[in-house]
Amino acid sequence: MTSQIQSLSGAPMIREMNRSFGTQATPAMREQPLVSFGLPVYNGENFVGEAIRSVLDQTFPNWELIICDNCSTDRTLGICRGFAEKDNRIRIYQKSRNMGVCFNYHEVFRRSRGEYFKWMAHDDLFAPEFIESCLEELDKNRDLVLVFPKMCVIDAGGQKLRRQDGDLSVLKPAAEGRAEQFMRLATRGMDFIWLAYGLFRRDVLEQCGGMGLYAGADQVLLFKVALRGEIKQTEKEMFFRREHPQAETCRRGSTVRERAKGAYADDTRRFVFPWCRMLKEHLLCVLGSPISLPAKARCAVAVLRRFAAAWKFFVEEALHSPLDAFRSI
Repeated sequence: MTSQIQSLSGAPMIREMNRSFGTQATPAMREQPLVSFGLPVYNGENFVGEAIRSVLDQTFPNWELIICDNCSTDRTLGICRGFAEKDNRIRIYQKSRNMGVCFNYHEVFRRSRGEYFKWMAHDDLFAPEFIESCLEELDKNRDLVLVFPKMCVIDAGGQKLRRQDGDLSVLKPAAEGRAEQFMRLATRGMDFIWLAYGLFRRDVLEQCGGMGLYAGADQVLLFKVALRGEIKQTEKEMFFRREHPQAETCRRGSTVRERAKGAYADDTRRFVFPWCRMLKEHLLCVLGSPISLPAKARCAVAVLRRFAAAWKFFVEEALHSPLDAFRSI
């Protein structure tokens, strides 16, 4: 596994299993870490150890790792506790029941303290220089609110599947220009959603309200972020997204109500229209932005063009959501 990742990145991402990862934080680091990692996880025993080692291997040491376990039924919690016992920069919280993916993503951010924040998935990997390189970019340019390196997709065993095409940067100086550029990215494909695993300025995420409790909230959050500042993707390949049969993004066949409950367990809506909800939330973002009326009009047109291109999803949920509701009666 290590050699496979090394061949992709040019640097080893996972140390040997018996490496000494017990480096303890200084009192100043424990009091106020500069960077927070947020790891929401449910039944992630297959890869969570490798993900945590990606954090431990970072060349930048002043961090904390917040792990929120969504009432896992496998060995996930035990694995995480094993790491926390050896490194006091790791804090673990467990829910008494599974509250859903979006709730857990919001929870790790709420419990974090760092000036910068990064979400991470239990099955992805990132290079040791990830945080150090992103911080360098953010320090150089105050207009940047999010930095994300190039991405490579790997399989369960760490073998390369494909490299990212194109560039995910959103670097226009005006909010309306960034909105148009971001909507073009969203129309082109779904790679833009992985920007959520970059390094954010915390104050910007707080202004955006964190992660919403509905399916598609990650897309809305990224749009809010783009309206507030520039997003830069750096050239070096340092983020390794894993595709495997158990991955959330690889699963198919769930109903719209199941996806809504998966995002937030207490979602009791009978009729669920996620694409309509996303369209509404995007437009509300535009209306609430402190920009001129002509700029808002340009942003709204960009949003409408993007969602018009996705008309098939609106048709699909219009047909299936009522059927799902009636089946649940």
